[in-house]
Amino acid sequence: MMSIIKMVNNQINSTSISIEIEVPPKEIWNAVSDVTSVSEWSPECIQVIWKKPPSDNLIGAKFIGSNKKGWVRWKGYCEVTSALPEKNFSYNVRPLGWWMRPQTRWTWEIRAESHFQSVVTLRCEVQYVTPLGRLIFGTLEQRLSEISDGIQVTLSRLKTSLENNNIA
Repeated sequence: MMSIIKMVNNQINSTSISIEIEVPPKEIWNAVSDVTSVSEWSPECIQVIWKKPPSDNLIGAKFIGSNKKGWVRWKGYCEVTSALPEKNFSYNVRPLGWWMRPQTRWTWEIRAESHFQSVVTLRCEVQYVTPLGRLIFGTLEQRLSEISDGIQVTLSRLKTSLENNNIA
């Protein structure tokens, strides 16, 4: 199941896509909460490193994502805001450093359909766009469309990776 939902709610622009994956929620949770693996699926993210490694509780853990789109490269300064095993994983992204307010929030939601089937939704909420971001990526609508395309690729690659690793 692939569905693209774009909405505007209280000046928060977001896009989300859901997909069914033939693995239990625990496997999806283990994959998406290990942020160093995101570059294996994402068309923009090329590397993730923990800045403040997670402890028993992932909330508050910090990491830096290195991204690339065409000739443009940038870093996102990220902090985990929600981590409920087998249910959800969220983090805020600051565009230029820890001192900035969060620009986007990425949320993975996982729902069990059966013991061996799950639905995972990846959502990106954009709080604001910097002038530099508008110059590089265009309007908010254009960037949300690109993000939607990237989410679709990310989820398809995640599905393939997890289902292929699940073959006995």
